[in-house]
Amino acid sequence: MRLIRGQALRGADVVGFLVIGDGSMGERILKALLRKFNDEKIVLMPQARPALGLDGSLDQAAYLIGRFGMDVLIVIDKEHFDDERFERLLGERFSEREEKERAGSLRHLWVRRGQRSASLFVAVMGHERRIEENLAILIRELLGEEIEGTKGAVWGFLKRLGLHVSELVRRASEEQLKVAFSTAFIEFLKRWSRKP
Repeated sequence: MRLIRGQALRGADVVGFLVIGDGSMGERILKALLRKFNDEKIVLMPQARPALGLDGSLDQAAYLIGRFGMDVLIVIDKEHFDDERFERLLGERFSEREEKERAGSLRHLWVRRGQRSASLFVAVMGHERRIEENLAILIRELLGEEIEGTKGAVWGFLKRLGLHVSELVRRASEEQLKVAFSTAFIEFLKRWSRKP
């Protein structure tokens, strides 16, 4: 899937929207992951700023679902996610909601806003804090290097090797991606990429 910034593309094969809760690094990683699956499908990313946090991410998702009635994937770091607050915010932003599936750090909900409804997927990244922890695991799986899962360690390591995150993800097998990002999340991306 190709990640394109914007809200709408006429005649394009759009599967849904992506909302990033935490910064431009998350966008880079997701762009690389999406490219692993069905390059003809498109995922739109309409947000103007890269870090919306939990409240801003749900605001954006509610707007998109209410306006377009299309699926939305929110990707947010664990350090910015709180179950209790998430449930409260869902109730404030959607008139109806039903949890369809919870598999590890991935949730699938059906939600309604106004006259429109869609699926809302929420992927919580990082084992303790952030998505760089997932990248550190991918580096270990692919390159055999043990590095700390901090922003500085991960991005510094990739810079020293002259390796872009897209190359790291491209070279990784599906099994290595499942170890790093969770089986549920990678299987979701595969299913989403086949959406008619």
